Amino acid sequence: MILWQDSAPFCAGANLYEIVAGAKLGMIDHQNLFTSFKKKAWQLLKPNLPNIDNLKPINEVIELLQRVLMSLKYSKIPTIAAVEGLALGGGCELLMHCNRRVSHTESYIGLVEMGVGLLPAGGGCKEMARRAAKHKDLFTTLAQYFEQIGLAKVSESAKLAVEMGYLDDNDVIVSQRLELLHVAKQQAKLMINEHYRPEDVNQAFRVGGASAKANILAQLTNMRIGEFISQHDELIAQKIADVLCGGEVDANTEVNSQYLLDLEKTHFIELLKQDKTQERIEHMLIKHKPLRN
Repeated sequence: MILWQDSAPFCAGANLYEIVAGAKLGMIDHQNLFTSFKKKAWQLLKPNLPNIDNLKPINEVIELLQRVLMSLKYSKIPTIAAVEGLALGGGCELLMHCNRRVSHTESYIGLVEMGVGLLPAGGGCKEMARRAAKHKDLFTTLAQYFEQIGLAKVSESAKLAVEMGYLDDNDVIVSQRLELLHVAKQQAKLMINEHYRPEDVNQAFRVGGASAKANILAQLTNMRIGEFISQHDELIAQKIADVLCGGEVDANTEVNSQYLLDLEKTHFIELLKQDKTQERIEHMLIKHKPLRN
């Protein structure tokens, strides 16, 4: 299966309007008796905004996203992302969960959720932790990946996306846009001819644990004292570090993907309940630029 758009962007991320609407309507964890009334009032007060009648609780949306992306990663048939242009946030998570990626040179890839007061919750942190586990110097790689996510860095090209860990060394980069789909099809055939088999979904990998997280948080404290970051920036960064490093376990403890996915969801929900996160999302929707609060 090939995921491809006939023109850029590949995927610019999740629907922020639905996320903030769900938060404002009290639909983060569940729906209650007042939810339908709140929806009607929201539509009456904001008639020019998109309809939200079918909006589901945010925790259900996260669980569904995680299941879909894990299904892509462990599909019995090869899944290939043909990428051009922006692949941000959920779009970055989407391509990382495919078995292979074919990217145009002008592909701009990154996990940018920090800019709206959140962390990647579709498996982005989990995938970066898995990638870090393959490196000999785990702590240094985790620190690099933490900085990328914490500063919402976006690759300036597909080549740089390889260095940043969003693309693998065996992924293909093409310079001609018109070749993108053709090369993706070739890769699909190659994988089938090589008798592709998915990885074991329960395969464990090592994490940095509490000691790796402590190294990262020490840097955060200095930045907070120097007023380079706000208190809310620090809170978000702490939760990103917790997922990337695997929580309060010993260094080199082996965990599976679901363990980190559960951490992602928990911290995403905690952040979404914060007024300052909701302010950041609304500011991005209205002003189209991040808010520092």
